[in-house]
Amino acid sequence: MYNVRYADVDDAKILGQIHSESWKVAYKGVVPDEVLNNITAEKRQKYFEKALTEGWEEDAIIFKDDKAVGLICIGKCRDEDKEEFWGEIWGIYLLPEYWNMGIGFELMNWGLNELKRRNYKKIALWVLERNINARNFYEKMGFKHDGTIKKITIGKTLNEYRYVISII
Repeated sequence: MYNVRYADVDDAKILGQIHSESWKVAYKGVVPDEVLNNITAEKRQKYFEKALTEGWEEDAIIFKDDKAVGLICIGKCRDEDKEEFWGEIWGIYLLPEYWNMGIGFELMNWGLNELKRRNYKKIALWVLERNINARNFYEKMGFKHDGTIKKITIGKTLNEYRYVISII
């Protein structure tokens, strides 16, 4: 049984744990080790405390049997080339031991339904080119790469692909 609720500042510690553990496994071999080794639950906790206190990020937590196992961040699309009716999945992360159990599917559907409830018609998300597991997951959810690629630097230059879906 799964339960999803919006996070508040009191959840920053668990958000930091989920985010850092997920990153260290998902991006192994993609992002340089020196970057991954510098990501800690404590540093991520501070980030979430600030984001949730200042209200510039909306995070939700999914629980499996009362244990927090994942998070999703949703909101208005941040891409300058997208209109007002575009929402965005800013990020979705699960503790690695809960991957491939259907929890990501539940959490993503929750996020898409929340964005639809806010009258967004299309949703975008960004994923690293070499994050094949995530790209496969998004494609199974119905997202398609729209051809947009941007270069970002996370210890080295990486390609990020924009994926989109219509939710009308």
